[in-house]
Amino acid sequence: MLEYRPGERLLALVFTFVAGFIDSVGFIFLGGVFLSFMSGNTTRSATALVDGNHELMLLAGSCIVLFVIGVMLGALVRRLITRSRGLTFAREYVLALIAALLVAASLLIFCDLARVGVIVVSVAIGAMNSIFERKGEVSIPLTYMTGTLVKMGQRFVDAFFDGRHVFWLAHLALWTSLSLGAIAGAVAFRWCGISAVHIVTAIVLISTVANARVRAARRAKGLPV
Repeated sequence: MLEYRPGERLLALVFTFVAGFIDSVGFIFLGGVFLSFMSGNTTRSATALVDGNHELMLLAGSCIVLFVIGVMLGALVRRLITRSRGLTFAREYVLALIAALLVAASLLIFCDLARVGVIVVSVAIGAMNSIFERKGEVSIPLTYMTGTLVKMGQRFVDAFFDGRHVFWLAHLALWTSLSLGAIAGAVAFRWCGISAVHIVTAIVLISTVANARVRAARRAKGLPV
């Protein structure tokens, strides 16, 4: 994460917050199934299968499939834009895709089609994994934290063997942002139910526009984007 500019690191923290927010809202709304934590959904689906709870098994399994579809959709957009306009434009289009999906989800929820809206949200959170990508691989994980916590622990130990504390603190910042997002999502759901998705949609729209303006300004000045 430290190889990115401060503004990009801020964007990563914002979308990690968004991931935590959405996962918390989805978890409560769906009764214990995640929208971004696919390891958890795999366990839920497996235990439900053994218990004979086919409804829960299908629900958790469906979230996994939708998440992967979102990942593929985000990757497809990134690769198509990279080929047609260049790598430096890919992030704007991936963010626009995510924003469009969340706007669609919010409209569906507003029209009392909450279940369908949550399906679209699940696709959107999968697409988030293409925001930060290098050489075809995720460079900053935004929707899952197990690997981040592992790296945080490793870098913490490294700090006492000629390493730097800033490395483990960067991973801690990502986890903290996701945690704060999860808390905010739970509070928002208690306050306004599934309409909490409107809040996160607004955050993503603002972030998408701000990112596009900043990158356009940097291009105009001949700065790297």
